[in-house]
Amino acid sequence: MLSNGSISVIPITIALLALLLWVADREADKRAPDFSAISNVQTKKSTFFAYLLPLVQQSNEEIRQERIAFLKVSKRLLQNRPLTAKQKDTIRQLAKKYRVTDEEPVSAKTMTLLDRRIDTIPAALALAQAANESAWGTARFAVKGNNYFGLWCWSRNCGLVPNEREKGKSHEVSKFDRPVDGVKYYMQTLNSHPAYKTLRDLRLAARANNMPLTGTRLAGGLLSYSERGEAYIEELRAMIRVNNLDQFDQVNLPLAP
Repeated sequence: MLSNGSISVIPITIALLALLLWVADREADKRAPDFSAISNVQTKKSTFFAYLLPLVQQSNEEIRQERIAFLKVSKRLLQNRPLTAKQKDTIRQLAKKYRVTDEEPVSAKTMTLLDRRIDTIPAALALAQAANESAWGTARFAVKGNNYFGLWCWSRNCGLVPNEREKGKSHEVSKFDRPVDGVKYYMQTLNSHPAYKTLRDLRLAARANNMPLTGTRLAGGLLSYSERGEAYIEELRAMIRVNNLDQFDQVNLPLAP
């Protein structure tokens, strides 16, 4: 893994960001660069962020669209208006995706939990975690499994077996058809798994108090993501700071149709 301490800030202009967002759909199926072949550290980092950023933005855009659909149903319920069959089905599908279970699919409990879970993940956090977990795109799971976040699975043959898996362990590292699928599943995991409730609470509090939703802030909810605990959180925050990744949390450009 590359050291963070000696790396200078990578300047990426807003114009470049807009271009990256515009080509997001194309990037979703594009083969990743061979990051291990890039010897210059600065070039490797800028190439990594340029490749991953459109995938992160695309995944967040899908979440935004889901939230729009959810809020339309929520507004209708607040007005005591009956839901259409399509609207009820929308909530059922969202509840399934975000792991919300209740006997009544459109209950107050379901709507409250969905309101907390259907929300975006700061780009800075996603980029920092992707770089950290994939060793800047060079890890075997990133290269062979399109998994930049070290996501695990527990079914036999569900992914790639870790080379250093302890005896008696059965987990594998998830494998995805496309890099963007791994990004989407990463966000879905943070938005639904009980281990990351603190992250969602931090996000909810920031929204309620009109505070910036930054990767630095939400990193505090990742205590369970790594066995390194607090040290992992501080490492992510350092990566965000050194690489000026918070700049991407302040830009919210829509994807081109």
